Amino acid sequence: MYKKIIPVVMVIFVLWILLQISLNMEIFQNPMNYFVVITLFFLCIQALIKLKQ
Repeated sequence: MYKKIIPVVMVIFVLWILLQISLNMEIFQNPMNYFVVITLFFLCIQALIKLKQ
């Protein structure tokens, strides 16, 4: 499951960042960006834990 979810979320996040850059938004002041990064971090940790088991 994580093999499909993590890359899809990463692609959507990269597109979201590119959209913000193209619209001249502040990418470091948007709390949504931090939420997505933290979510990706925990998804990667969970995937690594499942791989070890």
